[in-house]
Amino acid sequence: MATSIKIDNGFAVKLSSHQLFQKKIYYSNNMDETNQAKFSYSIVPTTAKDKHTVAAFLRKFFFRDEPLNVAIQLLEETDSAAKLENYCISYLQYGMTFMAVSQTGDIMGVILNNIMHRDDVEEDDEDGETCNDNLKFKDIVVLLEKIKREADVFTQYKNVNRILEIKIVTVNEAYRGQGVCKALVDKTKEYALEMGCQMIYVECTSHYSAKAVERLGFQCIYSLAYNDYVNEHGEMVFKTQSPHRGAKVYVLPL
Repeated sequence: MATSIKIDNGFAVKLSSHQLFQKKIYYSNNMDETNQAKFSYSIVPTTAKDKHTVAAFLRKFFFRDEPLNVAIQLLEETDSAAKLENYCISYLQYGMTFMAVSQTGDIMGVILNNIMHRDDVEEDDEDGETCNDNLKFKDIVVLLEKIKREADVFTQYKNVNRILEIKIVTVNEAYRGQGVCKALVDKTKEYALEMGCQMIYVECTSHYSAKAVERLGFQCIYSLAYNDYVNEHGEMVFKTQSPHRGAKVYVLPL
């Protein structure tokens, strides 16, 4: 980022102009048992200007650990890794993505969001159609399309027409379990309400992400066991490591 964040007397200052989001900066302290601040951070919006920083963060803390990526060794295939990165970074241009930034200017966590409408033609379908059949990234795209199609959230919730979808949420491992994920989801919830969304939707391919959103009050509406997802030869496509046994879809009505 061009401008780091400094904390003076409990307030975030010296933010670059593109990080200001209608002058609403979510400031948070995490306190330990002695009531001393362990760290302070701000939740700020990201833009296309942050793409290199965010991409580096995702490579370090998301791509290498995501169960589906690991199962098919996606990062070992250069073209697939590039496709995955471009797919994720594309969401920065819509102004719906946020990051948690420490007082020293380090990214602590990132949440990538999108808005779905009842009458939308899914962009993910286009990704599946244009992706090279031989790429490992294609396998993940096809699975995610199946999950979204079978979860069929707009059929399940006939009075819902506009949904905020969390595409990815990931936190620097040094700060996991300390409320950063919750702060990112809370900011996303605030944004969803401002945008007139009636629900938040998230597809979890990791056991840990599923548990995290459950703790935040999300309800599971769909699940698919990985051992039930096989290719034309009856072979498992994603032989994930324990405890990652399946994908789940969660929603949070607003």
